[in-house]
Amino acid sequence: MEDAELVRLCQDGDMAAFEQLFRKYQERVYSTALRMMNNQDDAMDLTQDIFLKAYQNIGKFRFTAAFSTWLYRLAVNLCIDELRKRKKTGNPAPLEEALSESDGNTPEDNVISSDTERQVWKAINSLKEKDRAIIVLRDIEGLSYKEIAEVFKCSLGRVKSRIHEARQRLKIVLEKETELLGES
Repeated sequence: MEDAELVRLCQDGDMAAFEQLFRKYQERVYSTALRMMNNQDDAMDLTQDIFLKAYQNIGKFRFTAAFSTWLYRLAVNLCIDELRKRKKTGNPAPLEEALSESDGNTPEDNVISSDTERQVWKAINSLKEKDRAIIVLRDIEGLSYKEIAEVFKCSLGRVKSRIHEARQRLKIVLEKETELLGES
């Protein structure tokens, strides 16, 4: 069944239709939350919050964009809100092993790969929330420019600019990190 049909059923109070949407998008929403928060427990909590908010607001969905885009927008906004709250309270999201599994490399290769990935995630986490969100959506989740434009409610040109700007800021952070490691 198509998303639009499931959403219409949800809007008419069909819980089974919402469960289908939940099963279809649960992993993608969790993955986005995990990449934004870098903590499995926080990602699971936020995934629940995102779907609760989606359920509460499904009646407001107007079919002007894809349901998946609307859901990503909810996910990104809730993650950004949580990150901002933590920044204000001085309790940033922890860097956890949101890192990939071993792929048959030697132990030395895995350590180097793991350290590099940890450095990249540390750099991504140091970005402002919206920069982090755009990097996660484009470079990690693989959303198209059009989908990101719908998530952020801006033009394709602005999305391309924001991605370029976020990547430039990430590059600067990584270069500084590499310089610091080279000096130690």
